[in-house]
Amino acid sequence: MASAAVLGANGYLGGELVRLLSFHPQLELTAAVSRSQAGKTIGEVAPNAERFADLVLRAEPDGLDVDVAFLAQGAGEAMKVVPSLLDRGIRVVDLGPDYRLPLASEYARVYGREHTDTAHLAEAAYGLPELFAPAIRKARLVANPGCYPTATLLAVAPLAEAGEITGSVIVDAKSGTSGSGAQPSSSAHHPEAALTVMPYGSPEHRHAPEMAAALDRLGGTASVPLVFVPHLVPLVRGILCSIYASPAAGAEAGRWADLYAKRYASSHFVRVGGVPRLPWAQGTNRCYLSVQFAGGTPVVFSAIDNLGKGGAAQAIQNANLMLGFDETAGLLQPGFGV
Repeated sequence: MASAAVLGANGYLGGELVRLLSFHPQLELTAAVSRSQAGKTIGEVAPNAERFADLVLRAEPDGLDVDVAFLAQGAGEAMKVVPSLLDRGIRVVDLGPDYRLPLASEYARVYGREHTDTAHLAEAAYGLPELFAPAIRKARLVANPGCYPTATLLAVAPLAEAGEITGSVIVDAKSGTSGSGAQPSSSAHHPEAALTVMPYGSPEHRHAPEMAAALDRLGGTASVPLVFVPHLVPLVRGILCSIYASPAAGAEAGRWADLYAKRYASSHFVRVGGVPRLPWAQGTNRCYLSVQFAGGTPVVFSAIDNLGKGGAAQAIQNANLMLGFDETAGLLQPGFGV
């Protein structure tokens, strides 16, 4: 049995980590950090996590002694504690953005703050297991991808790797309001978001450079220009992407579908088939992909749970790889919906 800590345990991602760790046969949550809820027990703030009900939330991570720490915090927080955690031999999965971009200058441009831990920035493995599992297994620091990049990259990577794309790829993405985090905001406030669909993040959403960097990591012909347009929809959790690619000459529906089926044949968590529905993915670590041709134009659909495969569940998948556990440990729950 390995021990785990969750920093930011009272946010949406932190709460989902606590819930999912309740199912894990080899990970025990022994520390939870939340400045706003320090002194309370897990049972008081998350009554559904009965396995850890008596664990008392602490205000700071000082003195942590665990095998792996999950950092479910906002931009700028992880880099404050990662050096000391690594120095103590603690493996780290950062669910925030601090280690997703390989260049400190790009991080400063996108997030408007200087990176203070450049010594570990290049060390971080990008935590999309279906694409980068060998690096994740050897890593002591993993940058968990953003939710939009997870849904997009799993859909685009097979085409990019095979050189099947000419020109740009248009990503029309729609996400539930939990992607904005637990802190109330004017755009995600229920009266603003309940009865409308809102595009946002123009002219450049902060996840766009992350996706470009991840495609660069794949190498070869993988680098393709992305036109990324996210929308907020009146759902709590889930992401659905409709992705329009400019195919190389001779693209055929059957050949593309076969390409996806072969690329993810050994994947535990990527399913290729009919047009996906969000309830299939909600509460799980699965990504549902579908390849369709509309009037000769290829469309790839991708569906995930932004708090699951787009966040907490994928973080646990990464920790499983880092610790040498079965990749599926604690992650085989069915979806919430029908």
